[in-house]
Amino acid sequence: MLCLQNPDRMLFSRDHRILVTGASSGIGRAIALRCNALGATVIANGREENRLREAREQAANAEAFALEALDLTSDMEALPKWVTRLRERYGKLGGFVHAAGLGLTAPLLMYNLEEAGKLFDIHVHAPMLLAKGFADRRNTIGKGAAMLFMGSSGAVIPQRAKLVYASAKGAQITAARCLAKELAPRGIRVNSISPALVETPMLEGFRTMLGEESFTAEKEQYPFGLGQPEDVAALACFLLSEESRWITGQNIIMDGGRY
Repeated sequence: MLCLQNPDRMLFSRDHRILVTGASSGIGRAIALRCNALGATVIANGREENRLREAREQAANAEAFALEALDLTSDMEALPKWVTRLRERYGKLGGFVHAAGLGLTAPLLMYNLEEAGKLFDIHVHAPMLLAKGFADRRNTIGKGAAMLFMGSSGAVIPQRAKLVYASAKGAQITAARCLAKELAPRGIRVNSISPALVETPMLEGFRTMLGEESFTAEKEQYPFGLGQPEDVAALACFLLSEESRWITGQNIIMDGGRY
């Protein structure tokens, strides 16, 4: 697994195309940049094109870093056809990463159906419809292709005030495992990564909810410190590459020794 620590080693060829949602910031951006640095052509998706442009400015191979701005929840039924248009524009896809997401920290008494619906849309419905488009034989390279979903340790290890967020992520993880079984005969692998606290913009909501004193106490529970987006990106690239060709249907928790 030296590939995880050696960004100069090419894991992908230029004609290996990877769609990364949520690529404008945080973990999604880190994955998109690392895949690009390791040789892949990245199709970077996010809601705001200006933030995608900022990400491309950091890319090692900007000419192989395509921008596709789209709000994934604006017309979810059209997402499979959108993936088909991407294939028509760039060629067949070899990888798909769903890192787009929303955070929500709220106790049961603040349960809101509209807010819950938004989380299930972005964490379950949208990624499954994207997966439907990706799995279309016309759109994917088939054997050797890989899907990767960003879960959360909170979906496996209960946390207070994470009822809706953890439930949506849990549904996504289970769906990914079902896809792994369904697509294995075609040589398509499906895995999830479930990080604990990673220093991204989404972390701020959790920090505000806990308060500074409680947040500091929580940080002290991580023997290796809080995670960085690049930590997750290293594992993501491995799981997307042929070096993990015997791994599918897994949900890998990354927690820096917290749990």
